[in-house]
Amino acid sequence: MSLLRKSLMVQFILFIVFFFMGGNVILSVYLRDQMPWLSYLILGLLVLGIVLGFLVYRSKDTRIVKITADEVNWLKYLLYGYFLVYIINMFASSFAPNSQLLVAVITGILLMVIAGIGIIIQIRILRIK
Repeated sequence: MSLLRKSLMVQFILFIVFFFMGGNVILSVYLRDQMPWLSYLILGLLVLGIVLGFLVYRSKDTRIVKITADEVNWLKYLLYGYFLVYIINMFASSFAPNSQLLVAVITGILLMVIAGIGIIIQIRILRIK
């Protein structure tokens, strides 16, 4: 399968932003009262990621990268898993307010691990091909 290299770069930026979002899930539980500006910082990172992704996607780079079906499936399942864990975090924190800290730590770690695996796969794809 062939993909434009710039599309893979946008996915790489997306996984980096996802990594910080997973960290935000953990930090927001611990530091929400002491650092209310933390959510604005994460929002700024999201906007920066969107702008950077848009600039990369609009670039004139027309290089083609060969990618295997296994790599596509890995990336697809990582994205599905990320959003599933994120949705579980949203529902579990509202249904179980007493265990919000535990839910945030577990889901935050899972989100960061999933995003980290995605970053590693993207680096491997972009470096080798």
